[in-house]
Amino acid sequence: MISFKHKIRIFWLVLLIIILLFLLWQRVSPAGEWTCRQNFSADSLSLVTDSLSGRSCLSRATPVERVISGDNGPLIVLADPVYFSVFTPRAFSRAELEIIYRPHLSSSTPIVEAGFLADSKLWRYDLQPVYNLWLEEGLKDWSSLSMSNIHLFQRQKKFDEIFDFLDAWQNDSASICATPRCLAVYNFDLSAFPPAINLEQLNHASESLFFPYTIRGAHQFYFYLSSSTLNLSGELIDRNEGKDKDPLELSVYNGHKLVASIKLEDNGFEFEGSGDRSESRLFQINKEDLTPGLYRLDLRSSDDVMIKNLHLNTQYLSALHKIWLESTDPVQLVTDAPYVQVKALDPTSLQMLNFDDKFLNIEEIYRQYEVKGEGADWYNIDLSRGGVILENNGVFALNKESLLNPDYPRLDRSLGISAQFDYILADYELAQKEHNNYLSSRLDFSTSNFYREKGRYNLILSIPGLKLDSAASGYLEIKNIKVRFYGNSLWFKIRNWLNL
Repeated sequence: MISFKHKIRIFWLVLLIIILLFLLWQRVSPAGEWTCRQNFSADSLSLVTDSLSGRSCLSRATPVERVISGDNGPLIVLADPVYFSVFTPRAFSRAELEIIYRPHLSSSTPIVEAGFLADSKLWRYDLQPVYNLWLEEGLKDWSSLSMSNIHLFQRQKKFDEIFDFLDAWQNDSASICATPRCLAVYNFDLSAFPPAINLEQLNHASESLFFPYTIRGAHQFYFYLSSSTLNLSGELIDRNEGKDKDPLELSVYNGHKLVASIKLEDNGFEFEGSGDRSESRLFQINKEDLTPGLYRLDLRSSDDVMIKNLHLNTQYLSALHKIWLESTDPVQLVTDAPYVQVKALDPTSLQMLNFDDKFLNIEEIYRQYEVKGEGADWYNIDLSRGGVILENNGVFALNKESLLNPDYPRLDRSLGISAQFDYILADYELAQKEHNNYLSSRLDFSTSNFYREKGRYNLILSIPGLKLDSAASGYLEIKNIKVRFYGNSLWFKIRNWLNL
């Protein structure tokens, strides 16, 4: 007969085995699912329960000065952006992100987006909309059509079906309005449609462009070829400040089609981390039998790589969204966006920026400044030297003659519901109403190629324009974040391995 003491020991042994098996199940995730959840308004008991179930796997929000986090929540986001890391026991192919939140935003901070780091080289996040103030509340006076999550807003109603508008726009946009830029988009892919400029009206007086400024890190450029030949050249310099290898990849796309590429491997790895800059290395791409038209150049590299003396046989070359200037000489550029954000990276780069006769004093390094212009087709940017990163939602070019932007205007905080727009097209799921004026949004991601390091995905929450030093910009309350990952089950992998 088993004694009471032995029964107690057996009970604790069985309980320990159950706990270990449960933790092993959670760690391996054999069912092909994994849920990571953080309830910022939960009491301590529910948080302990979540931890035991393996769901307390969301890191603290960083930088910490951009958030307020109390014991009983919610999480208050005060500035953009905010980062999290999400632990998973293995890689997954799909993720559903659910956020329950309460926005306190304005026309200067109308958009909330979230996403995962997709490319660590370009530091590119796959972002999807969480909340858009314009689409939720700002277009109530417009005529609207909806088809699933596709929405068409018309200042004056002309179309009864979204399909009719898309067909008319693709085949004869000039008959709808005078300029393609009368259409603004949000989260909608129009790559299969005519570009937002008339390529036939481009002036081809010159087919040679020399970019005189040294740039640093990954960049994307639009350019236009008026002939069937591409001649591209430049020089690479490795700063050797980091300890990792610094290859450079150049890829040329026509639409989504890759037409040319080269890769320069790091040939001086023994000097990495020394801080001694490498000698210049020449690179070039010469390609014939191309179709005259619009192209995109992608430069993929780490921040250690500098590019100088970039030369193309085109008149039109524009950096997309960002340009990191390393030149010590004065810089003159133009942009088509009505604002620019600037960040200085070195004390010697603190200076006065002239944005179309609006002056901005850059007084601190690593602080992001912003200056806005007034309605114009393009804006001048003057700097006494480089050492800064310029960013906006448009393009940067050497002058207005070389400026090229085929993208449609994006409905965001810089443009808003401008009088120039007659139509707005959006792929957007309206937020669902919850208790106490909270809203919820669900986003779906394909995570197969997302960046994952040390068992963690990188998650960003972005509210462009939200700043600590601007009380008028508002804030965001977050009650709950839940990420549910999906992938192949362990049984599926065993069957596949056994070829059953």
